[in-house]
Amino acid sequence: MSEPTSSFAGIAFFKFYGLKVGFGMIGAALLYFVLPPVKKDGTFDRREFVARLAVAGLFSTVFGDWAVAILMEYFPRLHADGHAGAVFLLVGAPGWWISRAVALWFQNRRDKDIAAMINDAKDTI
Repeated sequence: MSEPTSSFAGIAFFKFYGLKVGFGMIGAALLYFVLPPVKKDGTFDRREFVARLAVAGLFSTVFGDWAVAILMEYFPRLHADGHAGAVFLLVGAPGWWISRAVALWFQNRRDKDIAAMINDAKDTI
């Protein structure tokens, strides 16, 4: 009897989190065409691509429901709750850009130790 229950729980888990992550990753994949993850030599960087997709999925999962709630409160005529997938897609997309900015910041400071990086961060803020 526990098998149908566990499969139902797995489907519910995927439906609740998987769709959010999926929409965030789709938004990030669309941004891939604008700014693909490349190394300094111009070749495609698979690890950065996967990491940036994961960050976009995380953004969509963490901030998606919050964005839908804000849109429903301030712009109820948009019916964001009925179009939550589009909101998750839009919320996941900034994760692509933010993760790229962080990756470039670390890449430019590759030869520095952690203390020098902290000083750089203090100087830029």
